[in-house]
Amino acid sequence: MTESKGALRKAALLDAAEEVLVTKGNANAAMRDFAAAAGVRIGHLQHYFPTRADLIRSVLERTLERSLRRLEETAGFELGAESSGQLSQNDSHRLLTALLQEHSGLADVRMHLEIWAMAASDESAAGAVRAFYSQYSARVQGVVRRGRPDLTEPQTSDVAAAIVSLFEGAAVTRSDIAGLRTEQGDQTIIRTAQWLIHGQEAPL
Repeated sequence: MTESKGALRKAALLDAAEEVLVTKGNANAAMRDFAAAAGVRIGHLQHYFPTRADLIRSVLERTLERSLRRLEETAGFELGAESSGQLSQNDSHRLLTALLQEHSGLADVRMHLEIWAMAASDESAAGAVRAFYSQYSARVQGVVRRGRPDLTEPQTSDVAAAIVSLFEGAAVTRSDIAGLRTEQGDQTIIRTAQWLIHGQEAPL
């Protein structure tokens, strides 16, 4: 089934918004800049995204959906909060390797840093960021639940939050911005996350 014209226009607007965030940064992230990058009038942009927070929220939601789609293809199961079933060390290694790869694109790192910069001074943007990480963490909870079904829900939530923090921090330090990426370092990150998921040290 082909996408509707509205969906295609919305996707084009989000593409332009990501481009602005990556290339021009937060200082040029006013609605008029997003509209100009998309080649439309502000009124057209606001028809789909009435406020900048709505636009940022949609950018983040699409980023999450895109990432989850690729990760689910790798994992072979749905990354939902209600996910159930056993998770082997091999399965978690494959999934975490793919997740680390998702955090390796400099353009995505730059976009997220610019959104964080907005969120630091704009509560509506901060709300969009919190919503993004809430959804992200809920998916990771499903993975943790498969690896450690004995944990309570609060414990599962805490472990998921630790994994999200580990990978989000690694996205910045492993990027060209900080330049700390090494193959051994990547494997250490994966083994650390496996320890959190399975409650035991992963084999070297």
